[in-house]
Amino acid sequence: MPFWTFCAPNLIHNSPGSLFFFQICLYCSVLLTMDKQTIIFISFCCFLFAEGGARRTKLEGHSGSVKLFVFGDSYADTGNSNKSYAVSWKQPYGITFPRKPAGRFSDGRVLTDYLAWSLGIRSLVPYTRRGDVEKWEVQNGMNFAYGGTGVFNTLEKAPNMSTQISFFQQLLQQKWYTKQDLNSSIALLSLAGNDYGTFVVNHGNNPKVNG
Repeated sequence: MPFWTFCAPNLIHNSPGSLFFFQICLYCSVLLTMDKQTIIFISFCCFLFAEGGARRTKLEGHSGSVKLFVFGDSYADTGNSNKSYAVSWKQPYGITFPRKPAGRFSDGRVLTDYLAWSLGIRSLVPYTRRGDVEKWEVQNGMNFAYGGTGVFNTLEKAPNMSTQISFFQQLLQQKWYTKQDLNSSIALLSLAGNDYGTFVVNHGNNPKVNG
């Protein structure tokens, strides 16, 4: 019997931590069939989940609440991608959380949500929605990640890492956050294969690349 069947009965509810642990149990049941990259990714997720709690304890020594600022791609995007064409705003995305398409490239939570939960804060407001919410809703940080992006420009016409950081710097200049806020903050950077994919598409016929 797979390992995850022993974990499932008491874990299927809306707690992000329980859902995260359930997913890890599920992955463990087929671990021997996974490639090396997948195993490394799962190990990283486990580390991130545990490290978040330890980091939260350390940051609570500073005045003010813990803040999280996120930059990167679809593994962290919680709603910045363009609503008019991004598939993350269409079904079946979001069917388990928040039970409707909400801009996450997942049927449920993404890395941003899990780290926010482990820090004891709300899931972050996407940068593009900052003008649609109350000030208190961004007191724990903001998410600047856009699906499909990378360090450099990619095939996705969305802000790359440098531009995302520029958005953050602009908010600092506009006094959305203070230097004291930064003393109790964490930054999450999520980067996958979008830069590599773009390079292959643009230069794949180059003999040096194929070689």
